[in-house]
Order: sequence, then C-alpha cells, then structure tokens
Amino acid sequence: MPLYLDDRRQIIPTVYADPYLELVRLLIEGAGLEHTLLLAYLSAMFSIKDEYRAVRGDLRDASFLEHDPYGRRGTSTAEAKETFLTVCIEEMQHLDMVNRFLSDLGATPALTPHAFPCSADIYPFTIALRPLDRLSSAIFLWIEADSCALSLQKECTAVNEPAAFIREVRKVLRAGGSDIDETQPDHIGSLYHRIAILASEVAAHPPPFLPADLPWGDHVANMAWITQEGEVSHYRFFRSVFTGEAFGADRKIWGTKNPAYPSLPLVSGTAFPQHRNTLRDPSARRVAWLANLHYWLLLTLLDARYRLVDLRLQYHATDAMTMGLWVLGLDLARTYGVAMPFDPMGSQYALGRNGWLAHRMITRLLTEAIVVADGLAADRLLPKGYDRKLLTTMLAAVGED
Repeated sequence: MPLYLDDRRQIIPTVYADPYLELVRLLIEGAGLEHTLLLAYLSAMFSIKDEYRAVRGDLRDASFLEHDPYGRRGTSTAEAKETFLTVCIEEMQHLDMVNRFLSDLGATPALTPHAFPCSADIYPFTIALRPLDRLSSAIFLWIEADSCALSLQKECTAVNEPAAFIREVRKVLRAGGSDIDETQPDHIGSLYHRIAILASEVAAHPPPFLPADLPWGDHVANMAWITQEGEVSHYRFFRSVFTGEAFGADRKIWGTKNPAYPSLPLVSGTAFPQHRNTLRDPSARRVAWLANLHYWLLLTLLDARYRLVDLRLQYHATDAMTMGLWVLGLDLARTYGVAMPFDPMGSQYALGRNGWLAHRMITRLLTEAIVVADGLAADRLLPKGYDRKLLTTMLAAVGED
C-alpha cells in the first residue's frame, strides 16, 4: 500500500511496540485534535460581526454538505471558497472519518475533545476557545499549514511562503507566547502520515479478530483527504483571514481601535449553575444551557451512530449542529455578548450499554432539550430563527428505533 505523503514529514514518536495498538492510539489522538479544532473554529466563527457574514458563512450556502459524510472531493477542494462555517462542517467530517476507522478496527468512538486550554504536544502553542483575533488566525493558519509552508529551513525554500510572511506569522505567535521549534513535528499532517505508515503495517499482518474485508485502502485515502483539505483549502482560507484579505482589507483591520475590526469581544463562562465562572446573566445562561444540550445531543448521536452502525443518527447529529447549535451560538454572541461555553457533559458520550438502551437514553436527552426550549419560548428568549420542530422531529425519528 503506497504512502501518500512525502518524506519531509517528521515522524511522531512511537509509544507501543504493537503497531495495532499504536494505530488505535494515534487515531484517538487525531479524533481529539479534530474535535478540539472544531470547537476552536466554532468559537471564533460565532464572534464574527454580522457585516462579515460572507466570511462567517451561511447555512443556505452550506446545504450541499449537510448530509454528505465526505463533502467535496478532487479539484473542488482547490476551487472552493471556504467560510468559517464550511471549515467547521468539514472538521466534523474529518472527525467522522477518523471514528469510522476506529470503529472498523474494533475500537470505541473517540468523541471527547482535549481539555481547554489545550496544550497538545503536536503544536507549539495553546489552543483556546476565544473570539477571532489576529493571534487565533495565526494559530489556525499554523495548524493547517503543511510541513514546509511556514518553515524557514533550506529544504523548504522552493515551496514555502515568502520569508517576510513567515516571520510575520511567527512574530504574532511569539507575541502570544508560542516558541517555534523546527525540530519538532508540529503539523497535523505529521500525525496522519504516521497513521498511514502504521495502517500499512497492520494491514500486512492484521490481528485475527479484524474482519478480512476491512477497507484499508479507503481509510488510508480518507486520512490523505483530511490532510489535503486542511493544507489546501483550509490553509488558503485562514491565510486570507490572517492578512485581512477575507474581510476586503489588509492587516490593519486587526488594529484593536479599528472600527472595522472583524469580531466581537465575548464573555466566557459555564452554563452550569453555582460554578465559580457561571454566566451571570440568567437569560444568557438558559440559552447557553440549551446550546449545551444540542452539543451533547450531537456527540451522543454520533457515538451511537458508530457503535450501532446507523448512518441516520449521523444525519440527526449534523442537524443538531447546523440547525440548532448554529442559531444558539450566534444568539449568545449577538444578544448577550457571551461565548458558547461548550461545557463537557462528562468524560464520554456513550449512552446506553446496548442499542435499545442508547436510543431510550437519547430520547430522554431530547425530551430534556424540548422542555428547556419550550421554557425559553414561553419567556420569549428563544432566538428568532430557531426551528421549534427540530427537536420534536428528531425525537420522533430516534424514538421509532
């Protein structure tokens, strides 16, 4: 099975001698990173001012992705005009691809993000849930870059960015407390490169408990796709955000006193009551709690989708994000000046020890969300544009199984 990446990739250090265990470990790491990036991108997206909705994205323009587990392919990646919304949807697809591989390997789904602020060893900086600013745009740009784009090493001279641009990106990262070390593998492509190598090794000598028809080639192709989409279309998009071009401006737009500054300052806090950093505004906290319920529904539905091999649950999960979380996150930012908390429900999102119980427990969580939404509607706090039929439709569909 040929590798899909060049030899410039630095190799992630090995932990397990058993390549199967190491492959599962790195896929779990990849799932955690994809989930973490999804939340970081969503947090930045919700903060973008309405006058820059073309950069933020519009669900009407992203409808072609809603129920497609893979999204764009081939040359459409290079031709696509990304927005924060499409990048977030594509990160959700990446998370799906990694978990499909884990599922075929006999492992449980990995749907828990890294704790924020995240200091993953693969990156030289901390990833946090924060409004969009120039530092976060530099972080996102570095995350999606290939191994040479932002490197000053001689072997990258023919394919990297201009040296002045690279130094500008690094200057912003250093001002944010990052220490760039060229000797460390600090791009997500390095991780997927190592996964491809291990997949080849395990496919050559698979454990006897794996199915004989496991589609190794499809999974390796998906890992390559994740890398390509990040290093091509996502990188190009975040480059335009960093330079200000995405907003029809230049880097001066990032001046904190510039009236055209692209994002809103948002207050962070938890929707859990009686915590030290609980959101003080009770109305904001109630809306944030419903947003949390949508986030948890998304993850519990995805977990059940992999464990029960039921693609319909993935469609419901996508609806929970695009039709619910999207509206609530924007409302929190615009009405209350509050960031979506993305509070964790717990250490894992597996509800029910079997399929029947998983469906029953998810229906209880859906019913809980309906009660909360009804209470907000009664007090005229439910955001305009929130589809009151979304949760009841999901309840009827999930409850039938």
